[in-house]
Amino acid sequence: MEKRAENQGAFERGEEPSEGGARPAEARAWKRDVLEVIEARSSTRKFAQDPLTDEQRSAVLHAATRAPSAGAMMMYSIIDIRNQETLDQLAVLCDDQPFIATAPWALVFVVDYAKWIDLFEHAGCFEPSFVEQTGKSPRRAPGMGEFAIAAQDAVIAAQTAVIAAEAVGLGSCYIGDVVENAEAVDRLLDLPPYTLPLSMLVLGVPAKERPATPHPVENIVMAERYRRADAATMDKQVAEMDAMFRPHAREAGERVRDIYTRKHTSPFMAEMGRSMGRWFKNWTGEEPLQG
Repeated sequence: MEKRAENQGAFERGEEPSEGGARPAEARAWKRDVLEVIEARSSTRKFAQDPLTDEQRSAVLHAATRAPSAGAMMMYSIIDIRNQETLDQLAVLCDDQPFIATAPWALVFVVDYAKWIDLFEHAGCFEPSFVEQTGKSPRRAPGMGEFAIAAQDAVIAAQTAVIAAEAVGLGSCYIGDVVENAEAVDRLLDLPPYTLPLSMLVLGVPAKERPATPHPVENIVMAERYRRADAATMDKQVAEMDAMFRPHAREAGERVRDIYTRKHTSPFMAEMGRSMGRWFKNWTGEEPLQG
């Protein structure tokens, strides 16, 4: 009881609770504006000419680095792109999307283990004396296990940047196509072995306010374990998608068929698959894109 009273007093004074203290309901409610930002957010593809301030840029980048990271290893790098020539090239390389070149700012989130291989070498982990001391043979390249946790680091940082951008008045749009055209993107961004550009954000002041994009809710949250959808559930999914995307969807299942033909079987998805194979070989060092 004394600990609870102490923590309650800390909240009332605007202080952090002591270890083990629980936040009261009133304190949790103070953060509700974050939920409102998430609810209202939609992708921005038309940008105003308003210049971005240094404060806005710094806030977004700082927030990204505050994202959770496995072991605080920060297994990603953020390439900060403002040069118009680079934006122009990315617009072409990322599936020919001209709006990318109209954004004043882009951030490429690179899954990055090159920095750790460099650090391991710098700290003497590959030296014969260290090998003898630890009994561990030099391991100079990451595998898919490292990729799994590093990729999580990168996308968590990217999404944290998205929310921070909304909070400081900037819109954003994810560009997953940055993984396409691996050889050309590698040359443009000078990416070494043990890296992979997993995602890109384009950011700027929205040209106009737009309503939040609707998102499906059927067949997403599953209790306790994965469950394949039955016919009734899939019928609900189809109806939900058709309703959300009318008047484009005029017949039952039209939205699903549209995704199949326009995305799943598209040339850009085939290129994405090809390039991802090349990026994975770059990640493991099996076949570096450089050199």
